Amino acid sequence: MSLTYQDPSIDHDESVRLLASGAQENVICALISIGLNEPDGSWAEEICAKYLSSETEAIAASAITALGHIARRHGRLNTETVLPALENVKRRMPSLQGVIEDTIDDIEMFT
Repeated sequence: MSLTYQDPSIDHDESVRLLASGAQENVICALISIGLNEPDGSWAEEICAKYLSSETEAIAASAITALGHIARRHGRLNTETVLPALENVKRRMPSLQGVIEDTIDDIEMFT
């Protein structure tokens, strides 16, 4: 696997376009950008929560990571829905346990 740095600074409209493409690489890029840059925290949370149900581990991992960024940047998340959703992902994809635990730590620290 080759790792290539990509600037995650994508505006809202471009993120929506990338998500709509459905292409794995585009969705991952959009989710990370949303976590790091989206000014509308509620919209960002809603989008990332939607992608927690992805069957693709890389997409689910990106959504998880983005939720941690949203918690850090906006200081709030709906923990009543996000935390159970993260537990559900952990049951479906045990390999993401470390990413999930890091995100839960961010949520607890920043919200």
